[in-house]
Amino acid sequence: MDSFGTRLRRYRGERQWSLSDLSARTHYSPGHLSKVENDLRMPTRELAASCDAALGARGQLLAALGAGRTDDTARGTGGSAGSAPQAARPDEAALPALPATLSDGAAAPVVAALTTVLDGLRATAQSAGPGAVLESAAAQVRALRSMATHTRDPDSGHLLSLAGRYAEFIAWMCQEADDERSALSWARTTASLARHVGSPDIEANAVLRRSLLALYCDDGAATVELASAAADFTSSSATRVRALLRLAQGHALSGDDLRCRRALDDAFSLLSGTSYAAGHGSGHYGTRHVADPAAMARGWCLQVLGHHDEALGLLSAEARRIPAHAHRARARFEVRVALAALGTNDVDRACATLRDVLTVAPGLDSATLRTDLRGCVRALSRHRRHPAVAELLPVVTRQASRRAAA
Repeated sequence: MDSFGTRLRRYRGERQWSLSDLSARTHYSPGHLSKVENDLRMPTRELAASCDAALGARGQLLAALGAGRTDDTARGTGGSAGSAPQAARPDEAALPALPATLSDGAAAPVVAALTTVLDGLRATAQSAGPGAVLESAAAQVRALRSMATHTRDPDSGHLLSLAGRYAEFIAWMCQEADDERSALSWARTTASLARHVGSPDIEANAVLRRSLLALYCDDGAATVELASAAADFTSSSATRVRALLRLAQGHALSGDDLRCRRALDDAFSLLSGTSYAAGHGSGHYGTRHVADPAAMARGWCLQVLGHHDEALGLLSAEARRIPAHAHRARARFEVRVALAALGTNDVDRACATLRDVLTVAPGLDSATLRTDLRGCVRALSRHRRHPAVAELLPVVTRQASRRAAA
């Protein structure tokens, strides 16, 4: 099989471009590109995406590189001791000695009250690290499951359905805590509860949680497989839209431009024929702070595929619409804005955006944010002599590798 450098040289030759022509369109120096073409330097995924987009290779150069990042070690699935509070692990032995019981006719008000608690925990997680919410969320799962054992249907089903929503939220927080083992375990708990109450929608969202774990491990193939499975699980339009957008992200990560755009178009078609409320997920799942998740996903995909100018317009417009109080959501998407800006060679804009992110990032303790910041470190390193980069790069590097103390 031809090397990446050989394919790059062939595509450039077919365009009859000089190295300087390609350099002008990708913002990598001719000397750097020459070393890549001659297999003297390994390309980053960002370089491959930029060249692929500039040369109109429709994912072939990204495919030559491979779906995974060549210079960023994927986080393992083993987790680490102390990376998530012990009380947040689904351990049946940790259930309280005295079961949570429920009086007759009390299920509806209890579900309403604990739904409000969950909404409060989700709001707290927008400004605080996972450690602030995990223990409380896990306690509610134990209480709901215990109450359900002392309650007749259909009330027990309502209690367990809410427990499934809590479990899916816990899986997300475990992922943010960089504890993928616990995140997968809680996703399995979510699916088990969904099957018990006969809720394909809850089960689909458990699969989507696993797909996000795959996405942040740079596993495009697994992301596609899981997102496709989630779309097949449910008839809920809102969840199917989220699954199609995740499917598009998986195809983008794999460098498949055509299938990525097809999935995005399918999501937009479904959106146009449903009363789905953009920015509010399915009412229970997904982001509540991004006004147009479909536009944000398109921007994400275009940035990954190397279409930085178009991506920057979409991502920056949507990031501005995220409420100021939603620190976690805003920081995660503003980092994507910075990556797109660096792709267009707008270093000053990227640095200004990252300064804003760094004001809230330490308190969030977000593993997904750190993953994207590592991409910023690589992209910023190309501009080390820029005064703003020289000042900012050490700070971004520390935050990208930072882990909260156990």
